[in-house]
Amino acid sequence: MITSAPLERLLTASAFAEAGEFETARQMSRATREILLVVRGDEPQAELLATTRAMMERLDAGVEILLARSGTEQHADWDGFVREVMVSGRSARMVHRPGISWQTVLAHARAVSGIVCILVESLEKWGLPGNAERRRSPFWSRRLPCPLVVARPAVH
Repeated sequence: MITSAPLERLLTASAFAEAGEFETARQMSRATREILLVVRGDEPQAELLATTRAMMERLDAGVEILLARSGTEQHADWDGFVREVMVSGRSARMVHRPGISWQTVLAHARAVSGIVCILVESLEKWGLPGNAERRRSPFWSRRLPCPLVVARPAVH
């Protein structure tokens, strides 16, 4: 028998509810919500981490960190941030995908259920042109699978 994770989670939650464990059932029945934090640089910027924390709190979400940097070495700052998020009771995981394209980021966001938004440090790091006129959405932003949040707007 093949079951999906959301169905399995709901069935488990109903078992807890039948046993009178209503708070546990409520927590289990909630869908997992995550922010997709996409990072191109090596070291996490304090401003980006602060924005991520604030959004996680506001959206009641965990975080999936998609590292697009070329190096494979781990940084204590990222490990510390993941530990901090997990200690706070939220989900956190890192996925290392060196050299990925923007289209791959979008495909990843579409494929992972529960992604509530994509958070990037800046558009420039991805080679995505902004829209100074603000009359139309830039071509690359059409058909996004979820909202895109830019932690540091473009400097004009």
